[in-house]
Amino acid sequence: MIAVETIQFNHDTSAATHDAMNIRRNATQTVVLPEYRRFACLNPEDSPAAYSVASTKGNKITIKVTLSCTDPAVTSAEIRVDDHVKSRSVNFSGGKTGVEVFELIHPPVSHGHVGIWDVEWHWEYKIPPHHQWHHAVVTRHRIYVVLDMPTAPWNQSPFTAANTQIPWTDALNVGCRWAQGADSKDKAARHITESVYALGPAVVTYDCPGGGASHYSFPNFDLTAFLDRLKGGVGNGIYVNCSDCATIVSTFTNLVGCDLWQSRMGFNFSLNPILAIGSSVWQTACGWGGFFYHEVAWEKACTAADDVWDGCLEVNGSPNPTTGPPFVPLLPSDLEFGNPGQLLYRGRLCPPAGQPNCQPQPGTRQRRAVS
Repeated sequence: MIAVETIQFNHDTSAATHDAMNIRRNATQTVVLPEYRRFACLNPEDSPAAYSVASTKGNKITIKVTLSCTDPAVTSAEIRVDDHVKSRSVNFSGGKTGVEVFELIHPPVSHGHVGIWDVEWHWEYKIPPHHQWHHAVVTRHRIYVVLDMPTAPWNQSPFTAANTQIPWTDALNVGCRWAQGADSKDKAARHITESVYALGPAVVTYDCPGGGASHYSFPNFDLTAFLDRLKGGVGNGIYVNCSDCATIVSTFTNLVGCDLWQSRMGFNFSLNPILAIGSSVWQTACGWGGFFYHEVAWEKACTAADDVWDGCLEVNGSPNPTTGPPFVPLLPSDLEFGNPGQLLYRGRLCPPAGQPNCQPQPGTRQRRAVS
């Protein structure tokens, strides 16, 4: 008798403090508003919404709903979703309501950590003066939660079909899964760095045959191809280099509310034995003597005092990283770059003779656009 016609989670495209943020599906497809439309949205992924923990903290979160009723004798009803949507009365005119504002109860964003929830809402109605709740309809939605508003290359405006830098649900499906459960930005970045490195060797591996060429990050991040690769497609192939890994790590961490850059160090420095992504052999990067440059996900000003997240390689975490075996695999995550002579990232990546040439190059820092 009573049905939910539409639900709009993102009802203020200029802000995301009391509602969902602006999202799109991928480079070519948008998310149509309202996100839920009767008969058109059957599965959770058909009706997506994304929220920021920091932006909504302490605020009421609302949705806008329209309903219909097939009984002309019913002019008002109380509507709710038990444990999800706070009950309120609505009025029907000609079998329809206007746009009604409902407040959410304990939405997933209130958990305070990154995640994806497929929710099933069982809508109920009660017609006065009766006091019994009746089942109306079930709606299904996919809710993404990030720690803060996504940072560049992602943006929120302009909210147009032409703006392909609005966060993609295709990317949120990956980033929120990789960072699942993280309640701080450092934890989220660490989880994502670990997830990227773990893609080797089945999904990606370091491009030794091609001399360390870029396959996904030049000139911009071919996110469409990378997502295809993650799904079992060809993408741009199995090979990646340091710029690809730095771009993947920083783009996905920034999607869930972190603030990293892609930045280089160099130039022409020797290496300690490392374990490149996809490799099981400790060696100086494909057996080469060193790198001309190396690129990582880097925080703040991308200086020696700032931390790096390197999804491209593991360094030797032993007390003396210049020798081995035994090797102690250490994935650089939230690790200060450091100065020559310090046993931090630079000191583990390079032998003493190579450290002076392994200098931060903050002038190279960037955030490649997604395509």
